[in-house]
Amino acid sequence: MSIILECIRCVGRGERGRKPLSYDQALTVMDQFLDNKIDDDQMAMLLMLIRVNNETPAEIAGFTTALRHRVPQLKADIDWPCYAGKKSKLTTDGQQQNLPWSLIAASILARQGRKVLIHGHLDIDSPRIHTKDFLHHLNIRTATDATHANSILQQDNIVYLPLSNFSHKAEKMLNWKKRYGLRTPINTVVRGLNPGRAPYGIRGSFHPGFQELHAHIEEKIGTEKCSVVSFKGVSGESEYNPKVSQTVWTHDEHGLRSHYWHESFNPNLITPKDCPLKTPPQDKVLMANHVVSTLSVVLFSQLKDKHLADQEAHRLWSGYCS
Repeated sequence: MSIILECIRCVGRGERGRKPLSYDQALTVMDQFLDNKIDDDQMAMLLMLIRVNNETPAEIAGFTTALRHRVPQLKADIDWPCYAGKKSKLTTDGQQQNLPWSLIAASILARQGRKVLIHGHLDIDSPRIHTKDFLHHLNIRTATDATHANSILQQDNIVYLPLSNFSHKAEKMLNWKKRYGLRTPINTVVRGLNPGRAPYGIRGSFHPGFQELHAHIEEKIGTEKCSVVSFKGVSGESEYNPKVSQTVWTHDEHGLRSHYWHESFNPNLITPKDCPLKTPPQDKVLMANHVVSTLSVVLFSQLKDKHLADQEAHRLWSGYCS
């Protein structure tokens, strides 16, 4: 029996007979799809069944590993996936309120010499605000392919690499939502592709349970592990919301762990004279808090200490504002 039929039977049997794919099954079936040995309709059927049954860390890790093997290896320090976009909000005078403030945090880290690789995708028809439309405000360049991304990283320490420019098959699978009306597990997979092979990264998601799932994936993925911090992001994006308390999940050399972080909004936080994203004056304090808390999340992936991460985030922000 072919691997695709084996996998469909595995996850598609009745309630008592079905079971999730193993890591090896997921890796093999995705490898064969990427080699054009499996038809689109068969792979789509498998992914839809997995989504209905709720994807497991082993399944997502297998799919992710297969796709990672097809991505040209780059050299970055921080992996920054941006696939959700933020919900659009307008002020009374028509200005955007829910801007991609995480870009400011990424640019601050790049100024400190860290190589930040931002990768992402958003449906053309999506009404959400996405990082790709605001890159020029911070002089962040878009790479045409992986080689170009590597060149920009060496010069600027930061780059945006669209999914379409490094994994056409993953983009194709994401677009199956338009055909079938349902998201597939590939929405989870693309966040963990880590095209820069960065040792540190963040994972923002929206739905309950996915915060643990994103961290758990790295535990299953074999070699090339990334020390990640996974959290409920603003609108599901990789931007931390300082106004909420939540459980944050990490995976690093110590394994999979959870950390409860309390709300950290500071109404007295210093703000810059001008915001590169043209944030309305009444939202500058909110913007500052989002940037600082997002900086802290990234730094926590490296420092492993929340107090030290917060201290360093505030130091970097103060330097940026001055």
